[in-house]
Amino acid sequence: MEREKLIEEIGVHFESVYNLPPLAARIYAILIMGNEEGYSFEALVEEVAASKSTVSTSLNLLLQLQKIEYFTKTGDRKRYFRKKINYLKTRLVNYITILEDEIAIFHKTSEYMKSSRPVDHEKNKSIVDIYHCYLHRTKELMQETVAKLEEACANRDK
Repeated sequence: MEREKLIEEIGVHFESVYNLPPLAARIYAILIMGNEEGYSFEALVEEVAASKSTVSTSLNLLLQLQKIEYFTKTGDRKRYFRKKINYLKTRLVNYITILEDEIAIFHKTSEYMKSSRPVDHEKNKSIVDIYHCYLHRTKELMQETVAKLEEACANRDK
């Protein structure tokens, strides 16, 4: 029962963070909670108690978004699904991209305010500087974490 509650909680989180439909979010949560041996299509259909076409649509969406991957086993014609092996790194890289966009927009906005409304810009300079520092430090921390994850994965796979 604890596993089901956690899958539900993770699924709700992924619905909001990734804008995923509820079933796709829950399938993604199941795959994250699963092992690297993955789940067959049939096992997922049974676990989520949904129609084959709905599960298939959700899996195709997750594959398109590169959240999951599929593989086959020697001598077995079935496809098995699992989270991407480096899914944590991928999540951080996506966040870094979002941060870079935020930094660029923030910089353009700040420059515009500086030139068109200098009094307001100067009045809010300390707040702008705090947020600017936050964005850059967060990006640096994420980049450091990505490097550590890459190193840990390389050491694990030796």
